[in-house]
Amino acid sequence: MKKYQKPKLTYSFIILCIIIFILELYLKYYYGEDFLNSIFYEYGFSFYNILKGKFWIFITSIFLHASPEHLVLNIIALYFFGKVVEQELGRKKFLLAFFASSFIADSFILTSSLIGFSSLASPTVGASAAIFGLMGIAMISKPLELMFFPYLIPIPLVLVAIIYTLYNIANFLLVLTGQISSNVSYVSHIGGLISGLFLGFREERSKKGFIIILFILFLLLTTPFIMMLIGILENFNYINIITKIFK
Repeated sequence: MKKYQKPKLTYSFIILCIIIFILELYLKYYYGEDFLNSIFYEYGFSFYNILKGKFWIFITSIFLHASPEHLVLNIIALYFFGKVVEQELGRKKFLLAFFASSFIADSFILTSSLIGFSSLASPTVGASAAIFGLMGIAMISKPLELMFFPYLIPIPLVLVAIIYTLYNIANFLLVLTGQISSNVSYVSHIGGLISGLFLGFREERSKKGFIIILFILFLLLTTPFIMMLIGILENFNYINIITKIFK
């Protein structure tokens, strides 16, 4: 029977995020919100910061968080997905997955900025992209692991991951088409997830992992068409037409 080690790195990253957020609150309280925003612009990830040679943002942007809700959601997700990956693959591979997923997601942000889908100057902060990478690995290595996130009922890990994938793809498309506005970097989430799926499949190399990747790719490709079909049906006012037919 496999003996699991305590996920010390997962716990350490959670504590680090909390400590840094407390420091953010301190700076906001004593120096004002404008000063805190300047910290985000200095240490958050953006295309302009890369042009200025601020390469430390690849690391600093991960551990900054914009609000209490942002922090809480990330540390809960990091706890559930992080401990699965760390216990299953070990600490070295956990570290590789965490930072590699974040760096690959950053490349998605840069590409999005270059082609005009997102701002060149607005900073991206938070551990979300790294967590999505861990989620991608976890859904391949332990898809049936039961977890109590985001609700207090046991749900298979792969189902949670699929729900999150659909949610982020749908919202990214809505932002892209101008139907909603959001300061969430959905493109970095998708980039982190894709990197995690690749790393997970490389580690497992199983038929199960291949099927999961195919299914996620299917979601990525079909979600835009499904949303477009829903929009057409809404404009067509199909509910009134069906009601008149049955009357």
